[in-house]
Amino acid sequence: VGRWASLRNGEARKVLWAGCAGRRRTMRSSARASVRPRAGAVCASASFASILFAPSFALDCAAAAFARRELCAPRGIPQASPPPVHEDVETILFTEAQIGAGIDRVAREVTAAYRGTGFTVVSVLKGSCVFASDLIRRIPIPLELAFVSASSYGSGVESGTLEVNFFPAESEIRGRDLLLVDDILDTGRTLARLVDEMKRRGARSVRTCVFLDKPARRATSFVADYRVFEVEDLFVVGYGLDFAGHYRNLPYVGALKRECYERPRSPAGR
Repeated sequence: VGRWASLRNGEARKVLWAGCAGRRRTMRSSARASVRPRAGAVCASASFASILFAPSFALDCAAAAFARRELCAPRGIPQASPPPVHEDVETILFTEAQIGAGIDRVAREVTAAYRGTGFTVVSVLKGSCVFASDLIRRIPIPLELAFVSASSYGSGVESGTLEVNFFPAESEIRGRDLLLVDDILDTGRTLARLVDEMKRRGARSVRTCVFLDKPARRATSFVADYRVFEVEDLFVVGYGLDFAGHYRNLPYVGALKRECYERPRSPAGR
């Protein structure tokens, strides 16, 4: 079998076809030689042929299958391995595969809701940029993309005063159906205020879609229209979510170690 793997693609193909064709010719010749013999001779001839040719033919087929695998296998391409867990992450809550499956599900729901109508996806910066980019690539219907910047966390772990830095242009809001996309829904204050402001500026309808929903932290009665995952009351980072500007680039969602967000932060520039 080893010689099949050493042949180049064209040579192996020729040898394989020649071998299979030769076996077929041999078996056909054997069958013709046993035409109309006595009944006992037919049985004996068939049994002899099966003993003589079947093992060799099976070996040829096994060699051919092995050669196909060897010749078609990609060379020099490393196999994907799970990303290393960041030293500040206590545990991984949602893997890349789970995130992809969850976004697929939500994208189908959004597509069904907006099919036949033009709409605008409004990504709430900065946290939702990763989620929003993956979401819109899974939505196969026409849409527009806009951004709004609102922040309430600063560098701490408690919600503070909401600051809205900029809104989309009026032409992107007035008379449009909007889908506000955010990274996490916890207290609900940020999205509630943004929804009210979008409606005040003339949006025809406003729905919300969040990557993570943390109902244990809710301080309002706000409920998102779409959500990918519900999460416990943990400090989560990764896949766009940060702590003091860090960890957004992690490809998974993990729970940050308590000592990481409770320890004093170094002064800026040090």
